[in-house]
Amino acid sequence: MAAALAAATGQARRERRDLALLSAGMLVSVAGDAAALIALMLELRTAGAGWVAGVLAAELVPFVVFASPSGRLVDRVDNRRLLVVALTAQALVVVPLAFVRTPGLVVALVFTLAGVSTMVRPAVNSMVPALTGEQRAPTGYAWVATGSGIGWIVGPAAGGLLTAAFGVTSALLVDAVSFVVLAAACRLLSTTRGRPIDTAAPSSRRGGMPILWRDTVLRWSVLVTALAVTCAVVDNVAAPFRFIDQLGATSTGYGFYLALWGVGALGGAQLPRRLPASLIPVALAVGNALTGLGILGIGIAPGVAVAFAASAFGGVGNGIANVSINALVSGRVPVDERGRAFASVGALIQAGTGIGTIAAAPLVAALSAGPAMAVAGAAAAAIAGSTIGWTVISGRRQHWAPDH
Repeated sequence: MAAALAAATGQARRERRDLALLSAGMLVSVAGDAAALIALMLELRTAGAGWVAGVLAAELVPFVVFASPSGRLVDRVDNRRLLVVALTAQALVVVPLAFVRTPGLVVALVFTLAGVSTMVRPAVNSMVPALTGEQRAPTGYAWVATGSGIGWIVGPAAGGLLTAAFGVTSALLVDAVSFVVLAAACRLLSTTRGRPIDTAAPSSRRGGMPILWRDTVLRWSVLVTALAVTCAVVDNVAAPFRFIDQLGATSTGYGFYLALWGVGALGGAQLPRRLPASLIPVALAVGNALTGLGILGIGIAPGVAVAFAASAFGGVGNGIANVSINALVSGRVPVDERGRAFASVGALIQAGTGIGTIAAAPLVAALSAGPAMAVAGAAAAAIAGSTIGWTVISGRRQHWAPDH
């Protein structure tokens, strides 16, 4: 009895240590990424909007193009070792990026950086259940989302301050250091995931999309999330015009909106871990709907105070959705297929982000910022809301078992 209790206590300590390491590493790395992106945007602004768009595209496209090979690699090799190698490679790419000033080379290096990142994200998501155990995976995803969320709150401000005080090179070198910090954190993890698999087995040849598509709940949940994201990212383009030009906020007020959204997301990320697995699909749909309603609220707000409240509300939904989709994938996909599944989910969401961003500019030009956000938020909420009804009606416990 005493031996079993000691073993359980030791396991709990290792879990907390590993989650703290990974979450702290993600905080530093995400903050570095955000600071670097702000620095690059400020640097390329003088070269023209086309180069700014080129950098943004270079960040998105690899997640769509390289999803299949990256996911297969994550499923076939030791994930801890893969993360250390990939993060070190990213640090090595950022160092020349810190000193390059030719826009074409900047875009090429950002594309390379994002290409390596297509392995990092599914590897981190696949590692979480190995660190926590399958039943506590939502708790692990909440930890990682908290670290990432704090990083996204701190990073943009740090990027602006570093660029203003020391220049673009310093901000990018800080990003390189952040990759090294996350690599060191991953190296210290006590558990890994991934092993050589039988390449002759049918499951080893299955791509990420077929893995998602064979499971009815997963298929529709991921598709609806991608569609909701496509609508919601209009907010990224419209929000500066909405807050500054229409609601009379200053640039500080716009930054406060971003911070409130981030704080709301941190709170929302803590909610799915308290739910049984049978309710995770419902939580994902609710999170997407709340995000859309938050954007709708910003679009129709009569004043900046109401818009700030709507921002926090939308952030809560965003946090719920971020954790829920990871928990849903890990709960419905076998261990040896999760790398491919997470990579394909990322590809669909990044594709939606790209499409929505491209559509946002003409939509804002045609409707103006407020109505554009209202339409986009209402569409996202309606798409997600239809799934809430479906998951509640068809989601009796005996139907929640994965289809495979």
